[in-house]
Amino acid sequence: MYGRVTKYHHDKNYGFIMGEDNQTYFIHQTSLNGEYLEDGYLVSFHPYQNYKGRNNANNVMVIEAPERKRNNGSTRKEHERT
Repeated sequence: MYGRVTKYHHDKNYGFIMGEDNQTYFIHQTSLNGEYLEDGYLVSFHPYQNYKGRNNANNVMVIEAPERKRNNGSTRKEHERT
Protein backbone atom coordinates (compact mmCIF):
# COMPACT_ATOMS: atom_id res chain seq x y z
CA MET A 1 0.00 0.00 0.00
CA TYR A 2 1.08 3.59 -0.55
CA GLY A 3 0.60 6.56 1.75
CA ARG A 4 1.98 9.91 2.86
CA VAL A 5 3.66 10.64 6.19
CA THR A 6 1.39 13.10 8.00
CA LYS A 7 3.52 13.48 11.13
CA TYR A 8 6.75 11.92 12.37
CA HIS A 9 8.21 12.69 15.81
CA HIS A 10 11.96 12.04 15.67
CA ASP A 11 12.33 12.62 19.40
CA LYS A 12 9.69 9.97 20.17
CA ASN A 13 10.51 7.55 17.29
CA TYR A 14 6.95 7.25 15.98
CA GLY A 15 4.56 8.89 13.58
CA PHE A 16 1.56 8.47 11.31
CA ILE A 17 0.87 7.68 7.67
CA MET A 18 -2.33 8.49 5.76
CA GLY A 19 -2.86 5.44 3.56
CA GLU A 20 -4.34 5.43 0.07
CA ASP A 21 -7.50 4.03 1.70
CA ASN A 22 -7.80 7.25 3.81
CA GLN A 23 -7.01 5.33 7.00
CA THR A 24 -4.37 6.51 9.47
CA TYR A 25 -1.55 4.07 10.23
CA PHE A 26 0.82 4.18 13.19
CA ILE A 27 4.51 3.85 12.37
CA HIS A 28 7.33 3.09 14.80
CA GLN A 29 11.05 3.46 14.15
CA THR A 30 11.52 -0.32 14.36
CA SER A 31 9.41 -0.69 11.19
CA LEU A 32 11.53 1.70 9.13
CA ASN A 33 14.35 -0.69 8.17
CA GLY A 34 16.86 2.14 8.29
CA GLU A 35 14.72 4.60 6.29
CA TYR A 36 14.59 8.28 7.30
CA LEU A 37 11.12 9.87 7.40
CA GLU A 38 9.88 13.45 7.34
CA ASP A 39 6.38 14.88 7.09
CA GLY A 40 5.10 14.76 3.51
CA TYR A 41 7.20 11.80 2.30
CA LEU A 42 5.43 9.34 0.00
CA VAL A 43 5.98 5.79 1.28
CA SER A 44 5.16 2.18 0.53
CA PHE A 45 4.23 -0.06 3.48
CA HIS A 46 2.48 -3.22 4.58
CA PRO A 47 -0.61 -2.50 6.68
CA TYR A 48 -1.60 -4.73 9.58
CA GLN A 49 -3.71 -4.56 12.72
CA ASN A 50 -2.12 -5.05 16.11
CA TYR A 51 -3.66 -7.09 18.93
CA LYS A 52 -5.76 -4.06 19.94
CA GLY A 53 -7.23 -3.78 16.43
CA ARG A 54 -5.35 -0.57 15.57
CA ASN A 55 -3.91 0.12 12.12
CA ASN A 56 -0.12 -0.14 11.93
CA ALA A 57 2.47 0.06 9.15
CA ASN A 58 5.37 -2.32 8.66
CA ASN A 59 8.25 -2.56 6.14
CA VAL A 60 8.12 1.15 5.30
CA MET A 61 10.08 2.30 2.24
CA VAL A 62 10.40 5.90 1.03
CA ILE A 63 9.17 6.35 -2.56
CA GLU A 64 9.40 10.14 -2.82
CA ALA A 65 11.17 12.58 -0.52
CA PRO A 66 10.50 16.25 -1.35
CA GLU A 67 13.42 18.58 -0.80
CA ARG A 68 13.49 20.31 2.55
CA LYS A 69 13.62 24.09 2.39
CA ARG A 70 16.33 25.85 4.38
CA ASN A 71 16.28 29.41 5.63
CA ASN A 72 19.25 30.90 3.73
CA GLY A 73 21.32 27.85 4.63
CA SER A 74 21.40 28.89 8.29
CA THR A 75 20.30 26.66 11.13
CA ARG A 76 20.39 29.41 13.76
CA LYS A 77 17.18 30.93 15.02
CA GLU A 78 16.39 34.58 14.33
CA HIS A 79 16.85 35.67 17.95
CA GLU A 80 20.34 34.07 18.05
CA ARG A 81 21.70 36.23 15.22
CA THR A 82 23.87 39.20 16.12
